[in-house]
Amino acid sequence: GGNDGVTWVGGDKAGGSGQKPIRIVNDVTRAGYNLLTSRSVKDSSSVPSASCNNGLVCNTWSSPQEAAAFATRVLGEQQQQTCEGCQKTVTAAGVGLTPLIQETYDKKLQSLQELLSKSKPLTAENLAAAGTDALPITRGVIEALRDERDQDVLARRLASDVSLMDVLSKALLLQRLMFAGAKEPNVAANGLATQAVDQQTSLLQQEIS
Repeated sequence: GGNDGVTWVGGDKAGGSGQKPIRIVNDVTRAGYNLLTSRSVKDSSSVPSASCNNGLVCNTWSSPQEAAAFATRVLGEQQQQTCEGCQKTVTAAGVGLTPLIQETYDKKLQSLQELLSKSKPLTAENLAAAGTDALPITRGVIEALRDERDQDVLARRLASDVSLMDVLSKALLLQRLMFAGAKEPNVAANGLATQAVDQQTSLLQQEIS
């Protein structure tokens, strides 16, 4: 503790004088990402799509940084320092899941409308952009919707379901990342950190339910 900091993810010192602060959400999410993709905890590189093999984690976020950006946006950040004269804990609030669901809805609806109006062809890539893993949009769905009188209402409802599924599945996966990251030995040995992770995961659980 103090100016010497604490041993943190991967055995590095953090939080002390001249050291990087401990950023609970960012650091634990990144560690969890690497642990679940069987990489060294401090790896910051992207997972090349060729070696992702349809892995859930690397399919959702291509790098630990991408996962951490999602985490800190939703949950905010809790920064801790042990050095003398430093601010011990700095907390920033996250936005929660609602704004993300709205943003995703806007994108998914636009993708759906482009397919329905034939301004974009029914390629696998364009269909994937309109759907999500848990609720894929197929060529058959688009063709059936094109014949519907209530096409607009149904497209909005579908975009709403897709965006909800998309964001919730990311939030559930983030929970797994944080649980995994909290088991990293240096994190697990730090009482304050595990307490903060528990707080963040229960916050996430409230957002999900």
